[in-house]
Amino acid sequence: MSQITYAFPKLKNVDPSCYIDAYNLILECSQANSPRSFAMRLLEKMDRVCSYDQAVVLFLDVNGKVSGHYTVNLDKKWLDMYLNYFLEDSDFPQEVNIYQDINERSDFQFSRQIDWSRFPRCDFITNYIEARGLKYSWGFAFFDLNGAYRVVFSLDRIRDTPFSEIEKNRLNLALPILNNMHRNFFYQGMDSDGTFLQSPWKEYNLTKREIEITNLLCQGMTVQNISSVLYIALTTTYKHIANIYKKLGVSSQQELLVKMLNRKAL
Repeated sequence: MSQITYAFPKLKNVDPSCYIDAYNLILECSQANSPRSFAMRLLEKMDRVCSYDQAVVLFLDVNGKVSGHYTVNLDKKWLDMYLNYFLEDSDFPQEVNIYQDINERSDFQFSRQIDWSRFPRCDFITNYIEARGLKYSWGFAFFDLNGAYRVVFSLDRIRDTPFSEIEKNRLNLALPILNNMHRNFFYQGMDSDGTFLQSPWKEYNLTKREIEITNLLCQGMTVQNISSVLYIALTTTYKHIANIYKKLGVSSQQELLVKMLNRKAL
């Protein structure tokens, strides 16, 4: 059996052991079979690479809405409070809202340490961060094939010890590859529960772009978000959708979804 190799990003002055640790973490996660099990396995094995005291994972749907969560060593009251701030409160620090503007990210942009002592005081800092005793967090996110954020991680420390350089190097080596592995779960439109959502549309003579948009529509993505993740103008997206509806003989996103479900039942 041949050994699996990975193309690690090029980092300067990195201890060779960091590559070994990153490789082992990636290898462990490669055994997962769905986005959710992938995230859970990553947290289970992460402590060997970058230790943490508590952790929060948020699973997102194609429109960026929280569709599920997973925590480690965290009381439910803190998760409920976090979601309240995260989803509803304008006092939530925008620097921590890591998927607030999808058009400004690169292929793998967000991965950084958050030093909570550096944030200005506000209700979120006082009532959540200080009350929970958080000192440092390392946050990162993974995407699907269309560039939409689908899972957000926060590795949290209540100990007054920042993440070390060796821990940072291990993460910086492993995370881009783990992100690509996570994206592969969505190759056929797999949702966070491991369900395949796409169907072939070849018989309708759709263009490559129309197939992309059709699959996103069937996943429930809004027209505005489709424009964002595909980096095309809203008017262009509407033109594509009009062509799709005409070719498939439907008049709405709901009718398109019904047609897809009928195809899956055949």
